[in-house]
Amino acid sequence: MRPKIKLRILTFVIIAFFSFLIFKAVDSSLVYYLTVNEALERNRDFPRYKQLRILGIVKEGSIKNNLDGSIVFEIEELGKTIKVKYKGIIPDIFADGVEAVVEGDFQDSIFRADKLFAKCPTKYEDEEYRKEQS
Repeated sequence: MRPKIKLRILTFVIIAFFSFLIFKAVDSSLVYYLTVNEALERNRDFPRYKQLRILGIVKEGSIKNNLDGSIVFEIEELGKTIKVKYKGIIPDIFADGVEAVVEGDFQDSIFRADKLFAKCPTKYEDEEYRKEQS
């Protein structure tokens, strides 16, 4: 074989290899952002252990502290709920009725969250913003 053909084949193999690595890295870092209803409807469509972010309202009276330092609570949207188990740092504003985003995956019927984010309540928005939204 001529050296130019060998070089072209080697270049193609290297480009294909790095393209594959980039594709796998991007694919593994994707996180789906869903509401409670979307997550319940599409739960079976996601591969096991696929990372999801789910947005919902913390259901009143559902927050329970466990002895191991974890908490169990429910997030809801339009009457549908998802039970969430989380162990980690709990945001200061996390409470009943707060909008929360949980990141993790479904294991059986419980959503095991690795991360918990609580959104600030709307009482911190100024009056002009509320008027614009109405």
